[in-house]
Amino acid sequence: MERVPILDDIQAKSAMADETKAVAWDLVAQGRCVGAFEHLIEAADCDDSDDTLSLLAEGYMQHFNDGHLAPFIQAWMTVNQKSCELATLDLARDRAKMCAESPFACVQLVRAASCCKEYQLVIDTGITSRTTIKQYDEQFGAKLWQSQHIIDMEVAGAYMEVGAEYMGDAEYLYRKCLEAEPGNKRAVLGLGLSLCAQGNYDESRCLLEKALEGDPKNHLALGGLGHVAAKEHSFDKAIEYLEKAISIGPDHAMHHASLGNTYWQMGEKWQEDKQYAYTSWIKAARIDSNISDVFSGLGKWYQLYGRDDDRAQKCFRKALDLDITNSDAGRLLAEMYLKEGKDDLCEELLDQVTSLQQNQKWAWQFLGFLRLRQENHEQAIIAFRSALGLGREDCLCWEGLCEAYIGIGRLNTAVRVSQKIVELDPSRVSGHWLCARACQMTHDLELALGHLGQASECVKQCSKKDGSSSQTYDLWIQPLAVAKVECLLALAEKWSMEGLFGRMAEACGKALHTLQQYLSQKTDDSYPIYLVWNLVYTACVWAGNSKSAIDNHPELVSVEDIHTLLELGKELTKRLDVPGFLVEMKGNAVSETKDQHDYEAILFELAEMAAQLCIQGATSVSLASMAWTDLGRLYFKCHTQECVTPLQPSNVNAESTSVTQQAGKLSLLDSAARCALAAIQLDSDNVSAYNLQGVIACLSQNDKQQQAALAQHAFIMASRRSPGSPVPWANLGYLYMHHGDIELANRAFSKSQTVDPEFTPAWIGQAIIAETLGSAECAELFETCLLSATMPKAVADYGYARQLWKNAVKHTQTASRHDDSTLMSEIPSNGATSNKRGIPAKQQNRLVFAIYAARRYVERTGDSSTAPGNHLLGLLLEQNQEYDNAVAAYETAYKRVVSSDMHDKKMRLWIALTHLGRAQCSAERFVDAVDTYTRADALMGGDDADILQSALGPECGKQMFYFTLGFSLALFFAERLEDSLRRFEQALAQSENVPSARPLVAVMLSQVLWALGTDEHRALARQYLLEVIGEHTDYLPGLSSLFAVGVLQNDDELVGAAYAELKKMRNGGDGTRSVAKLESCFAAVQGDALGGRRALTKAVRRSPEDASLWLLLAEFEAMCGRQDAAVRDSRAALELFRLAMRGHFSWDRKPSQGQANSASLDVARSALVVESRALMATGGQKATEFARSAAKRAVMYQPWSQDAWCCLSETH
Repeated sequence: MERVPILDDIQAKSAMADETKAVAWDLVAQGRCVGAFEHLIEAADCDDSDDTLSLLAEGYMQHFNDGHLAPFIQAWMTVNQKSCELATLDLARDRAKMCAESPFACVQLVRAASCCKEYQLVIDTGITSRTTIKQYDEQFGAKLWQSQHIIDMEVAGAYMEVGAEYMGDAEYLYRKCLEAEPGNKRAVLGLGLSLCAQGNYDESRCLLEKALEGDPKNHLALGGLGHVAAKEHSFDKAIEYLEKAISIGPDHAMHHASLGNTYWQMGEKWQEDKQYAYTSWIKAARIDSNISDVFSGLGKWYQLYGRDDDRAQKCFRKALDLDITNSDAGRLLAEMYLKEGKDDLCEELLDQVTSLQQNQKWAWQFLGFLRLRQENHEQAIIAFRSALGLGREDCLCWEGLCEAYIGIGRLNTAVRVSQKIVELDPSRVSGHWLCARACQMTHDLELALGHLGQASECVKQCSKKDGSSSQTYDLWIQPLAVAKVECLLALAEKWSMEGLFGRMAEACGKALHTLQQYLSQKTDDSYPIYLVWNLVYTACVWAGNSKSAIDNHPELVSVEDIHTLLELGKELTKRLDVPGFLVEMKGNAVSETKDQHDYEAILFELAEMAAQLCIQGATSVSLASMAWTDLGRLYFKCHTQECVTPLQPSNVNAESTSVTQQAGKLSLLDSAARCALAAIQLDSDNVSAYNLQGVIACLSQNDKQQQAALAQHAFIMASRRSPGSPVPWANLGYLYMHHGDIELANRAFSKSQTVDPEFTPAWIGQAIIAETLGSAECAELFETCLLSATMPKAVADYGYARQLWKNAVKHTQTASRHDDSTLMSEIPSNGATSNKRGIPAKQQNRLVFAIYAARRYVERTGDSSTAPGNHLLGLLLEQNQEYDNAVAAYETAYKRVVSSDMHDKKMRLWIALTHLGRAQCSAERFVDAVDTYTRADALMGGDDADILQSALGPECGKQMFYFTLGFSLALFFAERLEDSLRRFEQALAQSENVPSARPLVAVMLSQVLWALGTDEHRALARQYLLEVIGEHTDYLPGLSSLFAVGVLQNDDELVGAAYAELKKMRNGGDGTRSVAKLESCFAAVQGDALGGRRALTKAVRRSPEDASLWLLLAEFEAMCGRQDAAVRDSRAALELFRLAMRGHFSWDRKPSQGQANSASLDVARSALVVESRALMATGGQKATEFARSAAKRAVMYQPWSQDAWCCLSETH
């Protein structure tokens, strides 16, 4: 039927509507016009009070049963009969698009959807129908009040059903309906219930009571009041209202259902006794078997009190069939499926719910945890995100999402999610726990410890609220303690790799304290013994690795905690069955603790007890086997502790390296072997036990050939059991290297590197082979070990430091039998020996790294009785001009040798004293140096002199020369000239062992003779110098000394001859710098500042790229008081240093000596010091600020420079 054009005049519209109706009725009477029927049906406004609509509907279906409105008329009829089925709804839904402009179709689709509980369809259709009704009104001038009222009521009811978040929308529509029809009982009830759901009980009650006043027998109002009273926990009133409602409307099933729900809320007998909740729900089900809440309640009763899980599941299933959105039924049914292990049924249920109703948050949440249980983390993430899309305040969903992200390795996302949990509920223990776990996995250990601390505080708060027997406290005390200890031990490992052994010891101390607190609260054995005591064992081992830090700061690890743990362990041992083998080992040297404050002894005793308790508390054969392995490692470490030299490394956990063949504590080694065998017998796949057995066999003194075969067999078995492990192959490499088969060792190490390119022990083995063969790659291999991402080894620290020292010292001696004796070939850096070229910056950076490696080696191992680590550290510090620190290192080395008991102790004491005396002399502690050298000389001149010299071997003469030379210099600077002269003469006689050093000794001797002051001595000094120049015409120290003698004696001929020779040395090397400095000093002495400046300027012009020459010019200008020029020249020197460091001189040809001299940190630091002092001399606030900045940069370049620190202090 064609629509009539829209008319603006309301009266005209009304007249047109009446006329159209009349025409339509005439056409209907003929029974042939479908448009007339449809128009009259629409105009009826869904009102059948006079049966007009029924007649029209019957006529329409009789004549036009395939018409557009036919499905909707059928829906109208079935809904009126309360028998609408899904088929009817589906048919109406299919025709909805064809009748989009029909208000009647919209109303009937809403009613049918509501009857079939398709609430989302009700809401969607209700919203779109408003436009349809409005257009009809504009077109025909007829207000369809009844149609809009029906739609509003049904949509409001749908809002009530879909969730609490839509209660406000329901309230709005109910109020709108009450405005249109104030006495509408359904609207009153709906509004009251919507207000009740929003917590507005007062208004809800008033509204329902007002409705009840108008109609005292309004059982719906009574039922609503009962519902409100139940929500307010006024159960007596609720029961009174509901029973009265039932007496008025006994066939209204919802009253019985509400009464059952009220009884259930009351708990105790009202739940359990059949005559209350159960009976009410049964009555409701008999009246109306389509109420989902009724079957949900019956299911709960059968589950808790009926002890009939089958019936409970059937009831929950029925409740969900009636209303798929029934969250109580769905949740309880899913829980029952999961409890019974019916994951497939649970998954089917949850998939059904989420596919039909995607707004069911509980279903998405359950599905997420089910996916987690199935380890399907990607699907779990989808489920949890869907749940959170329906409500972002649910901490449980966030926790599940965090677990899922951890499962797929998205750790940073997991950290952010866990932080969201903490934001939502700061008092939630599980939130802090997950946050700590995620941070621990991202190696943010400090933050993880912080969250674990907050979790512990939350647990304590819960305990205060709920009492000491709080379930929360009992649930969380163990996992929190274990997680905290694991974090602390991970921190200990991290700080060990970074060389921060003080922090490492502190972390171990905190771990032991945490374990002591936890175990002190456990009066029984109701905790995982293996887990906890294995942590005790690990903490003790790590603490033992930081021995030097504990010795210096004993407060880092509490002795009381260790003794308490020992007592707790002994009490636990009494309650457990002790294997016979452990009883035999109770007398082992490890547990013989004599000094209660001997940290090393009591830590080993506690570690031994912890390992034995792990054996007794192991819950599986594999765990017991690992515990035996740990105990064997402990005994092995005790055996090797004093038997290992730096480049023959032992491994604390016997995982990777072999050991030396020195004799040790055989009882401990035997115990370690028995532990390894016990571990293998328990678990033949224990790779660590095979490795331990092999390493022990390497160290055994019994039938070495047989033990070597056993070691090889053990390592091969380990490699077969674990083909992907690099450890057995590295162990094989050390075994072959120990027996001198370098080729096989190299192959084994290469295989280990192929399996794991970052495995440090294999690189160490290759480095030791390279050192044995004298390869230039040795230092690079050791450096690779240090920079490895895995745990660095002490031997790598020592090897790298030693190689860097050899590279830094140009006159490295050939190898000798004793590594530390060959490290003596060094002269005190004072007097005539102080004119050294600065170390190149890159080399000095490596030197600093080598010092760090040597310090770490000493701190990691505590150094052995021969003190090779401290000796090497002192040599490196000397090379870096840190003389006071070198003295401290040598003093420590000397003390260790004194406290040792070795057959060659006197020889090693002589070596230690020689190192110490040289360092003291360089540090300008001349009196101490003389005393030290005197003690060393007394050792060499005693009854054992021949034995000592024999021990030094073929290098004896060379070593004695350097000793005498150092002693001579110390006496000279201590102003004991006569003694110094005798020693220098002795050194000159010994210089035939070091021919290259003879000219230097002669020059030094001449300086001593000149210092004696007599004409005879000075003539002799001149003679020595002339002899040196006669043999070495280009020897710069000799020429400089002759020049100085000529100046002092006013011998112009000598000055001229020496100067002529010096000028020949201007064209390269250190000669340019030395001659320029000599010329400037000579001019300054004569008062000719201009001449001195001219000499330095000429040198700069000859080699403008040499920053050291610019630095000399800057120092001279500063001395002459020309501060601005000094600042300018020092900045030029600094700029040349920067250019050199940036590689501006890295052309194909080799850089000149001047360019190489520029790339030195000494130059940069000295230039900044000169600049700072020159700026301070100019005065002014701004100049002082610039001076302070320059001094700070000088300190940054060389933090060990005393001159730089003094300069910085002058700026304040």
